[in-house]
Amino acid sequence: MANGYITLLVLGLVFFLVLVGVAYGVDFLLNSAEVASDTITAYYVPNAHIDLGTPGQEPFWQSIPWTAVPLVPTVPVPNGISGHTKTVYVRAAWTYVDGVPYIIIDMKAPVVGQESWMACSERTPQGQIWQPFGNVVPYGWWVVNVSYKASDQGVAAVYTLPTSEQIGYPPGQALVNPITIYVYNVSGKLYGQIVGAINPQGLPLNNGKPINITSINLIVNGTIHVTSLEQFLELGLNGTTWFQDAYNLFYPEDTAGYVSLFYNSTYMYPERFAIMWLLGGVPSDWTQIAYTPHMMPGTSGALSAGQAEIWIFNDNPRGNNTQDFGYPGPTFFSRTSSPPYIHWPSYKDPLNLGYLPNQGIIADAYVNGSSIYYIGGNYLASFPSIDNPHINPWEVWNGLANKSLLWDPSVVATGFEFYNTPTGPWMIVEFARTFSTKGVSDGQGESHYQVQLQPGHTYWVAFAVFQGGAGESVDFKSISFWWRLYIQPANPQPSALPLFIITNTILSPIIAVALMNRDSVMSELTKLSMNLPRFIKAMALLVVLLLSLPIINGVYAVIDLIKRRGYYYE
Repeated sequence: MANGYITLLVLGLVFFLVLVGVAYGVDFLLNSAEVASDTITAYYVPNAHIDLGTPGQEPFWQSIPWTAVPLVPTVPVPNGISGHTKTVYVRAAWTYVDGVPYIIIDMKAPVVGQESWMACSERTPQGQIWQPFGNVVPYGWWVVNVSYKASDQGVAAVYTLPTSEQIGYPPGQALVNPITIYVYNVSGKLYGQIVGAINPQGLPLNNGKPINITSINLIVNGTIHVTSLEQFLELGLNGTTWFQDAYNLFYPEDTAGYVSLFYNSTYMYPERFAIMWLLGGVPSDWTQIAYTPHMMPGTSGALSAGQAEIWIFNDNPRGNNTQDFGYPGPTFFSRTSSPPYIHWPSYKDPLNLGYLPNQGIIADAYVNGSSIYYIGGNYLASFPSIDNPHINPWEVWNGLANKSLLWDPSVVATGFEFYNTPTGPWMIVEFARTFSTKGVSDGQGESHYQVQLQPGHTYWVAFAVFQGGAGESVDFKSISFWWRLYIQPANPQPSALPLFIITNTILSPIIAVALMNRDSVMSELTKLSMNLPRFIKAMALLVVLLLSLPIINGVYAVIDLIKRRGYYYE
């Protein structure tokens, strides 16, 4: 009877071991398939040479496969203009240059519509400018109003506009138009003029001719009141630029209902690619397939949840090609002469990204639930900037700030080109950046808004494509769901879980048979042992100990699986 109970116990134990092995195996295979289906691997390539003049053509790409990433329209409505790109193809690699790791990402997509090097202002289907006053600066003393009579645009008063009266969009920012104030001494009498002022429709006041100042009341440095042209001269302000409060007729709320933009064969928008890196701050299930990382309609680009860094490439004015009418792009950091900005020694970038030959740059942006923001660079560039807090836009505009202290907008370099295939024209862009941006602004904060990468970790990313030649721009584009981007270690270690499955499958039946026939097995082993040398006996003992490997491997495999599937944000 006891032997029967023992047999049942042994069979139960064996069945449990087999069941655990199968369960782990099925779970491992299913999860591996699920993860692999939405994972892009950045493969380690030793000594890779990055050539942004020939994006996607470097030899190391030959062994790295493309991943097809499906896209959906941002405005999924009948006859809507977004969603022209159904699939974007993505591949990734990384390498060391002088001990510094660099990530390299390629994106390609077929051209829909025309190959566009245009960069026109976005217009509604009726032809009205979508964002007529795109310059934005923080609220401050430099924002002024130009008060004129409708019957005579040739004269006007200019005064600092109280913060409460400034148009606040996005929150904490002012939409502005740059004007310049000049003072002239004519036969001992001072005359002041305003150059560059506009009306509520965005058209030049006084047909673009200078406007004579009838009165002046400006606040300088937040404390000094300038109430006369004499004071203006004495303070050395002649010829300085101020920011006219914009009469923005098109808040996002006013245009959120549009399903298309105006375009034709001569009026188009730039081709764009974008990569969004999730920085965290989202619910645990937000990255599942039911959620797209979309920006909220009726806002200045606020993200629906969390926070992210976005690499936005425009082929105009940021392409690496002289066909780009705006080449080399709007940046304080010239790539054709000695740049005023020098990387801080604490930032390690042997390739000196931002100043490579034949490269383009990106708009490096940060987005959260309030707005989209540019990281560094020019303050007057459609969206608010996160920049050195010790420098204000008025000083930058007037050449009074040390531009070398501004954050570098070009730490991500790109290469872009159109190319022909039997199925039609395609376009490809290549992104390159150091894993870490810590120290690029000497600890002033730029890296706080950027993803910091490490080998062996997984990051959530999303992709977008804008077909500017088919009328897509700003809110109208094609976007992906969230994808994992896994950075392969330089020396990847194989997982122990397959070993557990194999050993458990093989050894469990052996253990069962041995235990169920233990009397005869032990008898045979005794006879055999009497005829074997002592060291063989020791080896037999070792084999017995190794029979416990399935359990040990199982524990290790669980730990390994948790580590490999961890969702890491830096």
